[in-house]
Formats: sequence, C-alpha cells, structure tokens
Amino acid sequence: MDNRADRMGVRLTGPALHGSPDGHHFRRHSAGAVQIPPDGQPIVLMNDRQTIGGYPRLGALTPIACANLAQCLPGTQVWLTPVSASQAQDDYRKQLMVWR
Repeated sequence: MDNRADRMGVRLTGPALHGSPDGHHFRRHSAGAVQIPPDGQPIVLMNDRQTIGGYPRLGALTPIACANLAQCLPGTQVWLTPVSASQAQDDYRKQLMVWR
C-alpha cells in the first residue's frame, strides 16, 4: 500500500497486474471495487469514491476487508485472498455479532 490513500481510494503497490479485467468502465462502483489503471497498480475504491466510470474493474473486497484496509498505514503489506460469496456473508454475520 502506498501513501496515496484517502477516503476515495487506496492505491496498492507491487507487481503490475495484467490480464482481462471485466472492462465495464461505466457501471456503478461500490465501496471495495478494485480498479486496474494503465500502470497495473490496483486502486481499491473506498467510501468517498466516484460512483461510475474510472478504470476496468478486477473485482471487489468484502465490507470487512475494506474496513481492515482502511485501518492500514501507508507502507503496510496486504494480501488479498479470494473468498466465495457465502464465505463473505458468513464472515460478515460473525463480525456483526462481535460488534453487538
């Protein structure tokens, strides 16, 4: 994670990502959407993100992953791990129980 992070987005650093993002530049973006700009360094959209447009989207972080990422300081190493929708829902329910 580099120092270009704010309420709009968090820029991640590392090996450039290449491949075939979904290519839907002009659809609605939710918090956690991962965009891939031309330099290949992903941007995770946060709470004050734009709502449409931008770069091709690779995927999205879960709400819990977004909350955890928002707490990281610049320079923190992060790893993204794919999860199924059902696993993300289970994790979210468990976190809600902790917060209550």
